[in-house]
Amino acid sequence: MKRSEKYLKYGVKLEDRYLIYKEENRRVAVPYAHIAFLYVSKNNLVIQTNSVERVVIKLDTEDTANELFEDILVSIERLYIQ
Repeated sequence: MKRSEKYLKYGVKLEDRYLIYKEENRRVAVPYAHIAFLYVSKNNLVIQTNSVERVVIKLDTEDTANELFEDILVSIERLYIQ
């Protein structure tokens, strides 16, 4: 299993240029270029965009939150290297 597939059970899909997050009643697509900052707080990953949108992704463990954090950073770096 690819590491990015591990996040599907949390509703997170990492694409080349954006992240898709599915909750019960909504789906959010966050372009990596619009992320102002992101941080890990316990087992939550918080994404703040340049606008007022704030997405909180709840994960099972802090380790999983840190892994997703790192994978998003890698995706942002890939976007700017291209």
